[in-house]
Amino acid sequence: MSKLKYGQPDFRTSQMFKMSLALMLFLLFPPFALMGQADEARKISVHEYRRLALSNNLAIRTAWFDLEKSKHLRSYAFTRFFPQVKALGGLIKPGMVNGGHLSMQADIDMSRIFKNPDDPNLELDGTFDFTDSTGGMLGAIMITQPLFAGGRIVNSYRLAGKGMEASSYQLQMTRNEVYAQAESKYYQLVLLYELLETLNLYAGTLDSLYEQVSQALSRGAVSRSDFLRVRLKREEVLIEREQAQTMLTIAERDFRLFAGIPDGDNLKPDVDFDSITEPDFDSASFPSRLAERPEYQLLTIQHDAARLQEAITLGTYMPSMEIGAAVLGLEFWQDGKTLKDFHASYYDIAGFIMVNIPVSDWWGGYHKIKEASYSRQSAAAQLETNSNYLLLDIQNRYAAYQTAFKQVRLAEIGLEYAGQNSSEYSDRYKAGLSVLADYLEALAFEQESRTKLNQAKAGYFAARNAFMQAFGERR
Repeated sequence: MSKLKYGQPDFRTSQMFKMSLALMLFLLFPPFALMGQADEARKISVHEYRRLALSNNLAIRTAWFDLEKSKHLRSYAFTRFFPQVKALGGLIKPGMVNGGHLSMQADIDMSRIFKNPDDPNLELDGTFDFTDSTGGMLGAIMITQPLFAGGRIVNSYRLAGKGMEASSYQLQMTRNEVYAQAESKYYQLVLLYELLETLNLYAGTLDSLYEQVSQALSRGAVSRSDFLRVRLKREEVLIEREQAQTMLTIAERDFRLFAGIPDGDNLKPDVDFDSITEPDFDSASFPSRLAERPEYQLLTIQHDAARLQEAITLGTYMPSMEIGAAVLGLEFWQDGKTLKDFHASYYDIAGFIMVNIPVSDWWGGYHKIKEASYSRQSAAAQLETNSNYLLLDIQNRYAAYQTAFKQVRLAEIGLEYAGQNSSEYSDRYKAGLSVLADYLEALAFEQESRTKLNQAKAGYFAARNAFMQAFGERR
């Protein structure tokens, strides 16, 4: 056997070390475990799912766009406070009136207006003839500032502000609806998972019972009717399980679409329900919470908008006044000559005050004003009546919340009873003290009780969420 020299590595020891290390890694991180981790779905809580829905839902994005549009509409209304500037211009074609003779009479000094006062076509006594002129142009720039418009500009701006507030509360209502729908879809999916698990347990029990009855039938220990009864129940449960699986597949797809979850993200809800607590709110505080509801705020905005619209309608038939200034320009020239050869021009700056009195509009204006007045009165009546209905809605949702809690407690007692009953009938059937039909009925009752409990829990969270939104809070 050869000996190793000093400093020479022992390859046999090195190979043994590598094998030991590979074995250790295999035991700590088995390949199938690593493969399973890649495909394992990540559980998502109801709070996280609601957050995703509020961030990615299409209805919320649409309501947000409406809010942005209302902001720009309000900004547009604000620009009506600014001075209005207009520019106009045009061309003049002489010779279309009086056989081509165009003359002007003015008490002005022509030598200060025309570049060539010695032109024989000009008469400096205040009258000049443009018989040789073949064209001209005019232009003006005018700026006006309203001094009084019957309150239409101010009230229009305020009305646009009310529209922006309405869009904001509409966005809040949409968020509340998406919030409620997200929780409903989440617990609906949890309910389907629970239902499928219950059916799997029930189907497993029936499969075991079916094997026992089949063997007993071959020995002549049970009748064929008992065997067919078990077989029938087994087939019914299999069909119910297939239906539940189909519903689960559809619900999972809807679960992802509603919150905008990409297909590559393997997210599933946590199957466990949240803790269930008894409602404990003071009903005397309900009227003070009414203003927290966006529905009430929209009613208030509707009344304010009707009042502003009435003021705008009234202002339409009131006199208006505005001041302004204008820069005027008028020029003529002769075809075939440059502007320097024949060029006459007139420029001036004018200020003015205009008063507009819509006399004939009052013929129908009285009826338009009365129409706006009745619309305001109708909005006020709706505000008072619907406010009472909103308060009644809070009380009704709280009553439903309390009832849902009692239904959960009742379903828990029912499941406890069904489980105990099923256990007793199982012992009796095995001891030959009970018939097969009673045992099957006890199993079906237990499965039904477990489903009712899950449904009661889902109903509890739906009722709680509905009340919290009406109360102005979220959980």
